[in-house]
Amino acid sequence: MNHRRTHMLFTFILTILLWGGGAAAQSPGAVKLAEFKGPVTPVLASYIERSIVDAEAQAAALLIIELDTPGGSVDITKNITQVMTAARVPVVVWVAPSGAHAGSAGTFITLAAHLAAMAPGSSIGAASPIGSEGQDLNETLKAKATNILVADIKNLAARRGEKAVAWAEKAVSEAAAATADEALDLGVVDIIATDLDDLLRQLDGRTVTVAGKDVTLQVSDAPVEEIPLNPWEGLLNQITNPALAAI
Repeated sequence: MNHRRTHMLFTFILTILLWGGGAAAQSPGAVKLAEFKGPVTPVLASYIERSIVDAEAQAAALLIIELDTPGGSVDITKNITQVMTAARVPVVVWVAPSGAHAGSAGTFITLAAHLAAMAPGSSIGAASPIGSEGQDLNETLKAKATNILVADIKNLAARRGEKAVAWAEKAVSEAAAATADEALDLGVVDIIATDLDDLLRQLDGRTVTVAGKDVTLQVSDAPVEEIPLNPWEGLLNQITNPALAAI
């Protein structure tokens, strides 16, 4: 089954099976937490969109996406970043726990957040384009894909300053990667946080622009409510794991 058919199959399964979605706690002003580990597939796209819709509907103070991904589909990543940048609630991507990666497509998702954070010992970058099966692209296709992705990632990084934009371009064109400390120094991320309490402490009082309006985060005493993967999302995330998919 080729990549396009696989994408269509997962999208169809999600459309049919996720109607029941899974109810989350409902406290206005809460911090919503979505945790994801795995490749960028329609599962992640559905999960992030569902989490944003839930956070908006419940007037959440903030949505935190705890992310650990090796990367994945460019098309799906584009959809995810569009949903994130259109969100009407502040969105933070936290690359965690220690040892986690925001590799390849995960770099775009991290940069699309209103604020970005990393755990000590995590990494980000290496976003050069490859084929749908992990193979190298021929020279012409690679040049086209690289140019498009460079433009996209520069747009996402633009508000983070010149050093962040320059690094983001290299992440695509030269497969550059960065540690948490390096990413913070470059302005690629805003915070290095050891755990969730540390992250909330550092987020409190920061101002972000959401849907054209400045929002000051007040999260020091906010309850944290998890938005878990529902059973179908969990199952599909497991079977899209590259090692399991090969079996």
